[in-house]
Amino acid sequence: MRRTEKRVVHGFIIAALLFIAGALACSRNHTDIISGSGNLEATEVLVSSKATGQILKLFVEEGSEITEGQVIAVVDTEKTFLQKQQLLAGLDELKLNIQNAQRAVTLANDNLANMQKKFERVKSLLTDNSATQQQYDDMETAYKAAETNSQNAKTSLQALRAKEQQVQVQLALMESLLRDAHIVSPISGTVLEKYVEQGENVRLGSPVVNLANLQSMWIKIYLSEAELGKVKLGSNADLSISAFPERSFPGKITWIAAKAEFTPKNVQTKEARADLVYGVKVMVENPEGVLKIGMPADVVVR
Repeated sequence: MRRTEKRVVHGFIIAALLFIAGALACSRNHTDIISGSGNLEATEVLVSSKATGQILKLFVEEGSEITEGQVIAVVDTEKTFLQKQQLLAGLDELKLNIQNAQRAVTLANDNLANMQKKFERVKSLLTDNSATQQQYDDMETAYKAAETNSQNAKTSLQALRAKEQQVQVQLALMESLLRDAHIVSPISGTVLEKYVEQGENVRLGSPVVNLANLQSMWIKIYLSEAELGKVKLGSNADLSISAFPERSFPGKITWIAAKAEFTPKNVQTKEARADLVYGVKVMVENPEGVLKIGMPADVVVR
């Protein structure tokens, strides 16, 4: 073979090798791209009634934006309020009885101290034979009676104070029931659905509204074991949706499943459903509110 022909052959070989190397590099780069798809979700909170009664006021509608602590509805509390007033009246009466009991304790203690002095005096006189045994016995009986009266007065006072504590607990319960009648939002978010109307009756535990924080949404994708080794909590990702083809929404991995599961039916083909994959949750901020629950999205993990 001529030298010129050898150079041409060598050139073709080198070019072929470079092409193959480039193709392999592109292939490797392509396999390094971790992607998945799913539907956007939001953290939802079902707000239920803590009271039983009629809805007097309903302050929200579906689509309403509310803040944490905002009153959603008010349940009728007339009976609870009357029970509270009854307890307050009983508490006032108890306080007066406690004052009387305190005076009775003071009087009983004074009488006991007086009878003790007399008893000691008669006892001393009996030692000197200046008092009879009958006088001693009578005074001892009187002293013991005074001691019993003093103990009874103290016990009555303690019983009234215990009753006062009981009424205080009942009042605290009424106050709690009155607070529960004001149904407040546990989060800031959007009312997705309401389950009652003003004027309807609700029971304890009845659902009132369903809320969602649409400012921060998430999407769940599924990765193979090989792909899972390339991501970690906090890894950045990019989301794209067909409604905004020109935009990319930044996200971040906030949860990775601890164990594998079979691929969900709505994600892969029937043949791939037998594969074991790991669920990964990607959070994405939605300050403009353009992202909606249920929107399909594609995710590329960076």
